[in-house]
Amino acid sequence: MIEPYGGKLVERIANQKEAERILSQKDEFKHIRAPEEQVYDAEKIGIGAYSPLEGFMGEDEYEKVINKNRLSNGLPWTIPIVLLLDESQADKIEVSDQVLVEDTKRYPFALLEVEQKYKINRSEMAEKVYGTTDTAHPNVADLYSMGEFAIAGKITLIRRLSLPVSKHELSPREARERFSSLGWKTIAAYQARNPPHLAHEYIQRITLEREDVDGLFIQPIVGKLKKGDYRPEIIMRAYEVFVDKYYPSNRVTLGSLSISMRYAGPKAVLFYAIVRRNYGCSHYIVGRDQAGVGNYYDPYAGHRIFDEYDVGVKPVRYNETFYCRICESMVSSKVCPHPEEAHISTSQTRIRKLLLEGKPIPKEIIRPEVAEILAGKDVILN
Repeated sequence: MIEPYGGKLVERIANQKEAERILSQKDEFKHIRAPEEQVYDAEKIGIGAYSPLEGFMGEDEYEKVINKNRLSNGLPWTIPIVLLLDESQADKIEVSDQVLVEDTKRYPFALLEVEQKYKINRSEMAEKVYGTTDTAHPNVADLYSMGEFAIAGKITLIRRLSLPVSKHELSPREARERFSSLGWKTIAAYQARNPPHLAHEYIQRITLEREDVDGLFIQPIVGKLKKGDYRPEIIMRAYEVFVDKYYPSNRVTLGSLSISMRYAGPKAVLFYAIVRRNYGCSHYIVGRDQAGVGNYYDPYAGHRIFDEYDVGVKPVRYNETFYCRICESMVSSKVCPHPEEAHISTSQTRIRKLLLEGKPIPKEIIRPEVAEILAGKDVILN
């Protein structure tokens, strides 16, 4: 199986005795109320999903990432992992402090060894990471709602987060052990943030047909999503019934990834590939406009970024797919000669519109079991 990014799985998890000691003394520590995005990031640092990171980035690392798309050791890295606080919180924190990081319910889950405090320029970060300062972009809006003071230092988990969809949440070590038990050495990762439709299924099945792929790891992001996205529990319930009914259990594993969705186009694509490498994935499926939002990014920039930065994962690139009434199957422009009028779009925007209008979703683009789940109440984030 492919080795973790940087050559070693970095796990920073306190043993039970140490965790109990820290929690018993929690009132003796300063506490940090982190934004939701960074609560998820802290946990992922601890379990090794962000290897080789050991903690939140210091100023030098941060500058290298936003300006050169690389870590200090030269490895490609495109998304800064920083803990941002407002001035009132930051003023209470001193370098060399050990502080407890609270989850969204204000209960401590990680210990942070403070090594540095510095101020960031949020407009610069927005422009260099997301390519825009437009607050209509969900991540940019979130960024401006956070503080400007970054707290850097190593993270130690004292407990895993309690998540709405914990059933399928695997650590990199747990995922690797599962793949090994199935006899997989080469694993293709499928990134998702929506329930599956037949275009997704089409490229997943083509990937499973490859001789250089032993298994498929479907791992939707179900942490912090944006308004208008499907609720995490809906995404996972839809994938559960889909995988159970339509895929062989020895070829496909379903997981979840509770982090904040970065709608950063190609930079997010590369970051997600790095994370999946830590989970044991040697291949990474890239479709059209993955990690895009609105019209901020070239739909195929995510294909090309792998030619610029080598992260040791093989990209499996696919063009846009659609149902063709004449071909009577799911196809792409590479194999279908028919005019656009013969195509049925599988866009999530169209599917959501049909749901909101109470109209049926065509069977040509979605499995009936999934359509039934999506037709329920309260399936979309408001």
